[in-house]
Amino acid sequence: MKTWLNVGSGARGSGLRPPGIDPAVWREVRLDADPGVRPDIVAPAHDLSNVESARFDAVFSSHCIEHLYIDQAVPALKEWRRVLKADGFLLLVCPDLQAAAELIAQDRLFDQAYAGITPYDIVFSHRGLVAQGRAQGHSYMEHKSGYTLSTLMEAARQAGFGAYLGMRLRPRFELWLLAAPVERPEEQLRSLAQPHFLWPAAVAGGQ
Repeated sequence: MKTWLNVGSGARGSGLRPPGIDPAVWREVRLDADPGVRPDIVAPAHDLSNVESARFDAVFSSHCIEHLYIDQAVPALKEWRRVLKADGFLLLVCPDLQAAAELIAQDRLFDQAYAGITPYDIVFSHRGLVAQGRAQGHSYMEHKSGYTLSTLMEAARQAGFGAYLGMRLRPRFELWLLAAPVERPEEQLRSLAQPHFLWPAAVAGGQ
C-alpha cells in the first residue's frame, strides 16, 4: 500500500480528508503536536526530525500551517518535502485571507462566510475551537499566521519544491496547494493533481 502522512491530523476521523486517497490503496499515518488526540507520531508540524526521509508517498495538511508562526512555515514545508518520496506530492489546505479581507472591507467581520464560519474566525482563529482548547489547557487551535495564494506558493518555492499548483476555492474561503518535491513539467504536475485537486481554477508555479 501507499502511505500518506496527515500533518496536524487532530483526532482520528476529524477534519477534511484528502480527495483521491482511497483507504483501500492508501494507509494513513497521523502526526500531531497534541498527544491528547493519540496520533501515530507526536511532533510539531515544523519539526519532523524523528521521521525518516523519503518515507511517504504523499503528505496532506489541512488547516494546520496557519497555526504555525510565519517564520516556522518554510521550515515546516522543508520538513514535509524531506519526508516525501521523489515521486510523491504534498496536498495542503489553509484559509484564504484575501477572500476574508474582501468581506472585512465590507464591514462584515462577523457575517457568515460559509458553514457558520465568519471572516473573524478565518483570520484570527475559530472562536469555539479556541475556547475549547483553552478549557483543555492548550492553545493548539490559535492562528499564528495567514496566507494569500501568492504568499503560500512563494513559501513552497522557498522550501525547495520543484513544482506546485495553487487554487483559491470558493465558497469555502480556502487555498489549495499541490506541490512536488522535484521539478516536473506543468502538464505532468496537472496530471498528478487530477485525482486529488479541485479543478479547473488552478495557478501553476515552479522553479
